[in-house]
Amino acid sequence: MFVRCLNLFSTIVVFVSVSSFVSAQEQLAWKFTAGESLKYVVKQNMKMTMDVASKKQTIEMNQTMEMQWKIADVDPGSGDVNMAQTVERVQMDSQGGPIGTIKFDSASGEVPETPYGRAMAEVFKKLIGEEFSVHMKSTGKIDQVTVPASLIAALKQNGTTGSALDEATLKQLMTQSAITLPENPIQPNDTWDSVQQVEMPIGTMIVQSKLTYQGIDASTGHAKIGMIPTISLTPKQGAPVNLTLTKTEGTGLLLFDAARGRIAKSDLDLTMQMQMKSFGQVIDQTIHQKTSMTLAN
Repeated sequence: MFVRCLNLFSTIVVFVSVSSFVSAQEQLAWKFTAGESLKYVVKQNMKMTMDVASKKQTIEMNQTMEMQWKIADVDPGSGDVNMAQTVERVQMDSQGGPIGTIKFDSASGEVPETPYGRAMAEVFKKLIGEEFSVHMKSTGKIDQVTVPASLIAALKQNGTTGSALDEATLKQLMTQSAITLPENPIQPNDTWDSVQQVEMPIGTMIVQSKLTYQGIDASTGHAKIGMIPTISLTPKQGAPVNLTLTKTEGTGLLLFDAARGRIAKSDLDLTMQMQMKSFGQVIDQTIHQKTSMTLAN
């Protein structure tokens, strides 16, 4: 039961200062050059508390993922781009709960000691170096992702652990790596919505984020964009696990390099309270997660 909970959390995760401003309208757009490479580092720090049969358990997990975007070609008219996204390295350190301590670094030859740790390591190793073909518009909207068929087949061999990263989940992982910008020029306090739908074995999760343009930081040239996510979940009828979100709250800040046309850094602080029911067992959970995405070059 616990492993199922942790797999489910991993899927959800695979998903969501004071400055001087320039008040003029700004046209924000992603900009790329054919042949260039971008490296992003995504860090997730999570603390999960669970109440199982009136017994509290706590899990703390830190995960770092290094990703590379290789730009293949750019449409000179629209600015749309074809690229290959690759996960180059994964590091994970998990403490607490029934599975105990798991430490893993895909760049190291060391193998985790626990059975579940070894299973997760095998899944991550199969993911490393695989190229996902991605088509992205100049607004940042990703409208096409192709997952290597060989990767899907390899992950199926890892049973329950591998099934947490099916084709749909992997596509959603790549789709959520970019922020969608408005097509028209904006000015401070303008808002727009970004909606993402995440299909999971237990239901459909909708992440609707309200984005607010706060202006250009004159000292860095970065556009500041505030974010407030709202999450809802529609359970899948007949699923073995019934998950109910009882409360979600979060805030985020994105720094978009307006001159270079790419995210410089993003931060999200999210808390979710939920209740999970499976085979007559009820588990209350609270997840506090901090996620950052930083351009490393």
